[in-house]
Amino acid sequence: MTISIPGLGASQKTPAVYLNVILGGPGTSAGAAPEKILLVGNLIGSALSGASPAFSVSAGTMPVATPTFCASASDAVALCGAGSELARMASAVFAQYPSANVYLCAVAESGGAAGAAALTVATTATGAGTVRLRLCEQVIDVAVASGDTATVIAAAIADAINDNASLPYTAQNASGVVTITAKHAGPRGNSLIVDAYIVTSASPVEQRVTSSGITSPFSSTFQWTSVGSTIGAEYPLTGGSTADNYTNALAAVAAAKYGRIVVAANDATNIGRLVTHLNSLAAVTVGLRQQGIAATIDTLANATTLATGQNSSRLQVAWHHASKVPGPEVAAVLAAARLAGDTAVGGVLGGESSDPAANLDGVQLAVLLAQTNVADQPTATEIESALNNGLACVVPSSARPGLTALSRSITSRSLYLGVPNYAVIDTEFVTVCDYVADDLQSSLAVTYQGFKLGADSTNGTPPLAPNVTTPSLVRSFILDKLAGYEVRAILRDVTANASLLAVQADPVVSGRLNCEIPCEPVSGLHIIAGNVRQLASL
Repeated sequence: MTISIPGLGASQKTPAVYLNVILGGPGTSAGAAPEKILLVGNLIGSALSGASPAFSVSAGTMPVATPTFCASASDAVALCGAGSELARMASAVFAQYPSANVYLCAVAESGGAAGAAALTVATTATGAGTVRLRLCEQVIDVAVASGDTATVIAAAIADAINDNASLPYTAQNASGVVTITAKHAGPRGNSLIVDAYIVTSASPVEQRVTSSGITSPFSSTFQWTSVGSTIGAEYPLTGGSTADNYTNALAAVAAAKYGRIVVAANDATNIGRLVTHLNSLAAVTVGLRQQGIAATIDTLANATTLATGQNSSRLQVAWHHASKVPGPEVAAVLAAARLAGDTAVGGVLGGESSDPAANLDGVQLAVLLAQTNVADQPTATEIESALNNGLACVVPSSARPGLTALSRSITSRSLYLGVPNYAVIDTEFVTVCDYVADDLQSSLAVTYQGFKLGADSTNGTPPLAPNVTTPSLVRSFILDKLAGYEVRAILRDVTANASLLAVQADPVVSGRLNCEIPCEPVSGLHIIAGNVRQLASL
């Protein structure tokens, strides 16, 4: 057998250990068990302000396209601006993984318009009540007093929104019309959800404000007069235009390994740029093996198109349909949960930082709310379809009412040559293979630094001179390492697969060993099935 190392030509001269990870058959390459999380999205580049009512949001202090360490959620606010994509993503990570090692890289905002929605209030109130806003993960109650005019009510609603600086939008009032505007320009703002209800002591059941309008028990009327096409039963902003471009930000982080790269992007173009970045850095001559995470709150059909269009072992696409919590934060929480598990939020599962083969089925997710409308929650059929099409499906938690869990941590790779193929369905397969490659690469480099390469003896005796090794000795070293991974329940069937382990001196390039290293990850226990069969009673 001749061992071929894709991507490593015979002309390569630089001494090093080069390991290529082949996932699920031909055509894929690899990533590692990392400790860092890199968040990529927008910061507030210029201060925001308004006059009716007055508000101001300070700009972030960090430069664009420059990876920057972030120690805490409050640091992210200073670096990126309150309510910015990156600040909210960082807050979501720290909620799931308080000791996370987080880096931020800002993408320059697009030159387009910001998404917006309009809530129109009419008629002076004849009694008392409450306007309840459900915005992202927050519930905000705005009191209405008898005699309040539409303008007064609208101004109070806008004030309440602006007072919650962590929200991803601001608000202004003009004669009873509350305009809610995303803090960032671009079409991602069109996925930000707004929701409002009317509550009174006489009618404590929430009445939802719709695009058709409702009249409250205190006579004032409320209507969403400008919103986007509903996502499930939810009203998003509308009018955001011109996507940003991740090219410069990704180029800025190409020199280092971040392990998990989380992007705010939910469009195929920028997510495709991420996949290209990941595959390029995973090449055998680079060896910066990493995985990417993105999210969408769109319909199952649109989410499926996004995931199958990428179809990458290195990419996870989370799907949380009609989520009030913005998609970038969904992706950020998943990255944190994969590394840390869910013990910080009362769960029992460990993460990939301590165990590359961690089974993350049902891992509990911080801050990610379940859908308010039960009809928006994924059905069993939809969950199965999502998993079959490379979508990591977020589902309502059975342990924490109103919150969520991850159904199964899978990659976006569901096809091979256009045919369903699940050889790399679970992210743990990628994480394990990358962990093995990283650990072997480091161990081989240290163990054999300065060694000479001899030939295997005919009688099996080792070289007599010091600092000389042979193909068979290196093979034995690798096999011993693989056995160690098996003891730690990272790999399985090492002995059974030992015949596939080959180490050969290159027939052309002097001083080069070529290795074929079998790596069979331990699979998580995902399904237990059986029959409970009644036996006849005597």
